[in-house]
Amino acid sequence: MKAAGEASLQWFDAHCHFDFDVFEGRREGDWAQASTAGVGGVMIPGVSRALTEALMKRPSQGWNQHCLAGLHPYWCHEHQPSDLDFLEQALKQLKSAAVGEAGIDVHLVKSGRVSLDTQWYWLLPQIELAEHLRLPLVLHVRGMHDELCSFLRRRRFTHGGLVHAFSGSEQQGRRWHELGFALGVGGAMTHPRAQRLRCTLQALPVESLLLETDSPDMAPAFTADQVNVPAMIPLYGAILARLRNMDSLSEIAQILQQNLYRIFPSLAVNSSENTFLNSLKD
Repeated sequence: MKAAGEASLQWFDAHCHFDFDVFEGRREGDWAQASTAGVGGVMIPGVSRALTEALMKRPSQGWNQHCLAGLHPYWCHEHQPSDLDFLEQALKQLKSAAVGEAGIDVHLVKSGRVSLDTQWYWLLPQIELAEHLRLPLVLHVRGMHDELCSFLRRRRFTHGGLVHAFSGSEQQGRRWHELGFALGVGGAMTHPRAQRLRCTLQALPVESLLLETDSPDMAPAFTADQVNVPAMIPLYGAILARLRNMDSLSEIAQILQQNLYRIFPSLAVNSSENTFLNSLKD
């Protein structure tokens, strides 16, 4: 198998909170490291109005970042009804490839932090907005795979998206895939106790998978005490290729790129435009 950082390979971090404060003062260096490793771009999900507004005000950094807008269940204590109007404006201004990060998390209910009703209150308008704008959804789902997948199926949601940090069963993964969603995988599969997840990733169709870091969180087992960074993506690609007994990294990289463009069609359009513009410069 060829080295994970082979320059000819192009990788993409499908879920990276590169706008979080922890990256201040180190973002440029982290991106340089990722770019050298072959990471061609990152998708930055939105989690709250305040963080999205800050992201919109930040000057372009000159790297390939695709910014989304969404209202995450972890930030329910900050959300206001007016944020939903802002969300539509932000999605259009950012030319977002998807709506999110939105979702449902049972662990928030069990810990007493946020009720299930409150989470649904913020999730439903975001589903409606994705339908209205004909955009995919980026979902945070913990303990509610069956319920949310069935809800979207009954609703006949047809725009697909990404189930971030997937940790469900093979059956649940196949149902999401059938609904047009990809499953985000990353650092979790590297941990010793993740045998069930690794077996699931071996069994699921490779066309159902996308790589992500969730930076700065969900660090791999071998850097668990450090800030997670986009440069980990090629390593995750090598791990996934080995799990699936694939002969080369170029094969898995090509499949993952096809998955990315299928799930987020506007990224494929932007990529084609960039290729054309670069050819003109040459």
